[in-house]
Amino acid sequence: MNSFKRESIAGDFRISHVKVPGISYDHMPNFHAHPTYELFYLLTGERIYFINGAEYCVKRGELLLLDQNVIHKTISTSVPDYERILLQIPASFINPACYPDFNSEECFRFASPVFSLPKKDQTVIESTLFTIFDETEHRHVGYLSAIQTLLMQILIRVHRYAQSAEHVIAQSSHVNKKIADIVYFIGQNFMKPLTLGRIANEFYISSAHLARTFKKVTGLTLIEYLNIVRTNEARKLLRGNNYSISEIALAVGYGSITHFERVFKKASGYTPSTYRKLVRK
Repeated sequence: MNSFKRESIAGDFRISHVKVPGISYDHMPNFHAHPTYELFYLLTGERIYFINGAEYCVKRGELLLLDQNVIHKTISTSVPDYERILLQIPASFINPACYPDFNSEECFRFASPVFSLPKKDQTVIESTLFTIFDETEHRHVGYLSAIQTLLMQILIRVHRYAQSAEHVIAQSSHVNKKIADIVYFIGQNFMKPLTLGRIANEFYISSAHLARTFKKVTGLTLIEYLNIVRTNEARKLLRGNNYSISEIALAVGYGSITHFERVFKKASGYTPSTYRKLVRK
């Protein structure tokens, strides 16, 4: 198996195919999030996903669906010959309003993001993914409609399987329930003046224990994670409306615009105003 990577982009839609022979050292070093949905299909090898305080081991023939703006990272394992297909899907491609009898967004919000599909479904999905790649590369008339139709066929198949008697939830290999609850709490309350001490009191644990456990489970300090959540929300606001920078800083939980600008630049490489100009060109 020769190593290669190919990628094709159509607007905000992106598909990439990666092969790495032998042991892969292709790690995603930092936690991050995308404004798009993500579909990850593993053809060979093994991959670890860290998602919201949980660790999932994705194996050959398994598919992972990730919701928008979910903080995650991946690392390789000692299983050789890594090959995967990854799709980053804009919300416009799976707008449930376009499909009267199917809510495609539900596929990205099941109890577990990992699906261990039957062999017959694996074969169909692999073929469909490569057809999507061809459509994205060749761009014949109607290619965007073709991509959306093919993608919807995959999601319908996954949704039907997830609700069938055959489906067994692929449990995360290491889940810390308390940290998962805290991650959810941060996601619902990031706009408030949260501190390590306040969150520790909310969950009746010591600040030292929370700091140590959160770092062990997620790989981030609690404040680093909070800043990622806030800056991801700030990116959405900067792209989507005309609020002032100070209004956005307050909306995502920063009382100081100077602190917000410093954190945002560290996370994105740009000041909030420069980022807004770039994404609105």
